[in-house]
Amino acid sequence: MSSILLTKNDVSAIIQTWPLTIEVQHKGKPLIKRMMGEVDYECFGYTGGFHSVNVEEKSEDYAALRCSGGIWGSTRISATLKIRLEDHLLNVTWELDPSIDYVSDTWVTAEKTHWYGQGQLGYQVFPLDEYISEMKPFLADNIQVPFWLSKAGVGVLVDSYQLFETRFDRGVTIRGIGPKVFKYCIIVGEDFRDTRLRFLRRVGLPEKMPDRRLLTKPIFSTWVEYKKAVDQEKVVEFLENIRKHDFPCSVIQIDDKWEKNYGDFTFDPSKFPDPKSMVDAIHEMGCLATLWVYPFINYESENYDYAKNKNYLVLDPERDEPAHVTWWDGSGGLLDISNPEARRWFNEKLMDLKRNYGFDGFKFDAGDSHFFPVARSDGRIVRPIKLGRTYGGLTPNQYTDEWLRFISENHYDFAEVRVGYLAQRFGIIAREGDKESTWGLDNGLHAAITQALTLSLTGYMYIMPDMIGGNQYRYRCDKELFIRWVETASLMPIVEYSITPWTFDEETVEIAKKYSLLHESIGGYYISLAIEAKEKGEPILCPLALRYIEDENCSCINDEFLVGNLLVAPIVKSGSFERSIYLPEGTWLDFWSMKEIKGPIETVAEAPLDRLPLYAEVHDSWLTTLLKEARKKIFRL
Repeated sequence: MSSILLTKNDVSAIIQTWPLTIEVQHKGKPLIKRMMGEVDYECFGYTGGFHSVNVEEKSEDYAALRCSGGIWGSTRISATLKIRLEDHLLNVTWELDPSIDYVSDTWVTAEKTHWYGQGQLGYQVFPLDEYISEMKPFLADNIQVPFWLSKAGVGVLVDSYQLFETRFDRGVTIRGIGPKVFKYCIIVGEDFRDTRLRFLRRVGLPEKMPDRRLLTKPIFSTWVEYKKAVDQEKVVEFLENIRKHDFPCSVIQIDDKWEKNYGDFTFDPSKFPDPKSMVDAIHEMGCLATLWVYPFINYESENYDYAKNKNYLVLDPERDEPAHVTWWDGSGGLLDISNPEARRWFNEKLMDLKRNYGFDGFKFDAGDSHFFPVARSDGRIVRPIKLGRTYGGLTPNQYTDEWLRFISENHYDFAEVRVGYLAQRFGIIAREGDKESTWGLDNGLHAAITQALTLSLTGYMYIMPDMIGGNQYRYRCDKELFIRWVETASLMPIVEYSITPWTFDEETVEIAKKYSLLHESIGGYYISLAIEAKEKGEPILCPLALRYIEDENCSCINDEFLVGNLLVAPIVKSGSFERSIYLPEGTWLDFWSMKEIKGPIETVAEAPLDRLPLYAEVHDSWLTTLLKEARKKIFRL
């Protein structure tokens, strides 16, 4: 066994050539290690480990290693591993022989710690300590960020669009499955917070911020109220009810299904006989109008043959015809968003909707990379990898971010998206994936909080936690769940209703209106935080673990969050009318009693159905002044 030492400033890497391990240290303290595994590579369907590692090149901060192994007795295979230290960064590059399908690296922290990152999960834990996933392709289904951040101040980032698989089990295993050159990096910061900021600077801080109206007043969507039965008459009814109850509203959003066929991008005249008058009515109410769109063109659409003949659709991985894509609203083709002519054509369709009817913007749905065509057999990706063919040679996750690039460049104003990979720089409103009308971490109310915490850590600042009360797919939202969801979402950056408060009773309307007015009353505070997010990378909605990095009690708190210096502690369990709350270091002003509480301390707050526990740090005079005014004017306290 021999070892190699690489150094750069305060970061060092100790490489053991047999067995092949890499230990990353910061100021002499071990942080993370590439472990020896039972499987280093796969070749012709057989797995094996590197049994010989030779140094080909070495300098103070760089090493190139030739790693060799074998299968079938005398059959030899090899790969080159290049390790380069930069400022607080370890770059890892594998260059594979043609016969190798993949190499696999497993990284585990030197000490037991907490992990955060990635994206939307079926069971949305925070942190990732209890999360275990099988090895599978890492695809941007909803928002998925290829970044895993540990509380130890080190992170693993795959900052490319290469195809890879990953497994998480108290550590991160990654393996490139497509290219013969696979790259990723280890980010080492001064601490947990610094590592996150270095990650954000690498992928890009938001270049824009949403319109201020969306940061202060809620959006109303037609989706849950009417689903696909929406029509012009129902939209007008929707408007009238918002007006009747005098609710603050920034945007009226017309959701699925306003066309006759998906991909027409024109109104179904039997459902919407006069769309312009409908949009005019929305504007007369002082609201903006947006429309639901997507990147698919179904077979029955009047535009399918045209798009096919113009080569505007993603081609099948093997056949010279558009790939067959099935999505939740049917089957057809996927727009080749990398084709300049296809982009122009699609953009003109959207601009016609603005010019002809007066729409202000769009709700952009889909763009998930799992819709991108990949050759499969029995549900598994075949080797060698065969991808859908596009003008720009896109990979699945690259398609997702090119979809967002198109949106940012052409229709940023009032846009929202549900997907993302390394698209933080575009600064588009990030909508959480569709929520169920349930309470738990299994995609219910509590998951809306934990996903928001994860989005904040991974650089998606302008968060919309989907629709208040969930989508009512399998379960109906009852009054208690709706009110607790109102309280939770109303303190998040961007608020959206779809189930309307007047679905229930007058008490529900009164409570929902008060919390919507509370958000509006501190709207200037949200705007200032949005500016800071853009300029400095500080999240609007902040996990306690990120603000109080030295306080271990904060590391696993997943049912509280900070908005600036306002601590929000929602009720996420049915039938609960009090809850335990941890207040970190500082002096906190209880919104309801106006009593000051010295932290750190664990306390119990009463929480009747109309009360959301809120605490403001007393040193923030602007915030405390705003809250005192809201108490008086909105809550009559």
